[in-house]
Amino acid sequence: MNHWLSTIILGVLISVPCGHGNTIKERNLFATELFQTLATERQDENVIISPVSIQLALGLAYYGAEGRTAAELQKTLHASAKESKDGLAESYHNLLHSYIKSKTVLEIANKVYTREKLKVSDHFREVAQKYFDSEVEPLDFSRETEAVERINRWVKQQTQDKIERVVDSLEPDTNVALVNAIYFKARWARPFNDEDTRDREFWLSDSQAIQVPTMFADNWYYYADYPELDAKAIELFFENINLTMWFILPNERSGLQVLEQRLKGVDFSLLEERWQWQSVSVYLPKFKFEFDTDLRPTLNKMGISAMFSDAADFSNIFQDSPIGTRISKFQHKTFIDVNEIGCEAAGVSYAAGVPMSLPLDPKTFVADHPFVFIIRDKHAVYFTGHIVKF
Repeated sequence: MNHWLSTIILGVLISVPCGHGNTIKERNLFATELFQTLATERQDENVIISPVSIQLALGLAYYGAEGRTAAELQKTLHASAKESKDGLAESYHNLLHSYIKSKTVLEIANKVYTREKLKVSDHFREVAQKYFDSEVEPLDFSRETEAVERINRWVKQQTQDKIERVVDSLEPDTNVALVNAIYFKARWARPFNDEDTRDREFWLSDSQAIQVPTMFADNWYYYADYPELDAKAIELFFENINLTMWFILPNERSGLQVLEQRLKGVDFSLLEERWQWQSVSVYLPKFKFEFDTDLRPTLNKMGISAMFSDAADFSNIFQDSPIGTRISKFQHKTFIDVNEIGCEAAGVSYAAGVPMSLPLDPKTFVADHPFVFIIRDKHAVYFTGHIVKF
């Protein structure tokens, strides 16, 4: 059996990749489908996931798979049937190395642990290193305590101590554990003044409100109304980073679920074209939370089932593929912290923007009820989630 472990770290904090060609549209499509599927199941709790890190993990699995296992992964990842596995892997490589050039506090790390007595295919080892920057390391899974501690120690190091444990136990017949860790931290290009933060109402439902610490700023931002989503949105920049953070607020207090359904399959580049650079009074609650989930049920609903079953075919990973090598767990753990200074998340270098030729009426963006947030750039969605409670 295999364990798939995906760890993500956010905070005013979050993370991850980029590519070229039509892979950008495919990544965004996967991101919206993944989030909508998961969010539908989790309407009563705060959610944060990293679509890019999950794509990297699934991409590596796809490279090691054959038959129905590979076909399901190819379809769900929206990989072109005409594109070779090497071509897809190269697009992930370009994605991984695009953010490195931006010199941000954004770190993505992959690691493959295999049962020490099994011989890993030289080609898979080469691909893991060349395209996914992933080392393949033998591990004695029979010594469960030591194996668990080694994996968790690596995760803790890669996430700046934000995630201390991603796995508590390993099944005795584990053959491979694939681990993905992401860390991002950035300051707002224009920080909020903490003196303006005060308790304000946040509506949990149409009839129930609580008081939560809410930041305030009156400044120039990119803003848009989206009648087709029955929502409005604002974009915040980070210092020295080519990523931004979007906040999408349904017009109705109880409109989150409908908004998330309408976001499925949305082309973010088309939404971006409608940004208006204008004066906006922003009220945004501070939030900090951790999210931990096994993604198997969500991926099953998206059409990936073979890799979790006895019919799984990962014959490209090992020279002599052991019988019954399947993914027994796909754990995804994230943390995010958004405050006046910034967000351990992804961001874009602040751009002054082009003032409109005609002044626009000042807008007000009051995030006082459940909303969606996205950390992205033109290449990919790094993190996405929703806030429903405090």
